[in-house]
Amino acid sequence: MEREGYVSLWIGNIKTDDELLEYVELVYTDAGDWLPSQFLKDFNIDIDDFDDDCIERVCLEQNVTSITELISGCSYEDIVIPRYEKITDGVSIVKCNSGILLYNFQYDGNVKSINNKDYEFKFISSVEYGK
Repeated sequence: MEREGYVSLWIGNIKTDDELLEYVELVYTDAGDWLPSQFLKDFNIDIDDFDDDCIERVCLEQNVTSITELISGCSYEDIVIPRYEKITDGVSIVKCNSGILLYNFQYDGNVKSINNKDYEFKFISSVEYGK
């Protein structure tokens, strides 16, 4: 759900940044309507519950095993990285190359993970970035 000052994080694997963009990008129809991305469908996120300008994505060429390595350089990194590291308790994450961050959004976690032949993503948590 939309919530000012929160960011939700998903981590996973996908082949390329272009595929990640296609996975998260909203489609605008000729009739002037927005259609939800596959990411929104996979995690049961209502298209009206977030601002599409508040999404960041990262796709690295190689797998990493820490949140810090994965989302280094993201918005508010000095706040959110330590909070995500605390949630994961500094334990190595499963090797992954991709991350999706939705800002001003607190996901309820109703879908924990998606495994598809072309990609896999797991919801980590929502943390405050505004305080």
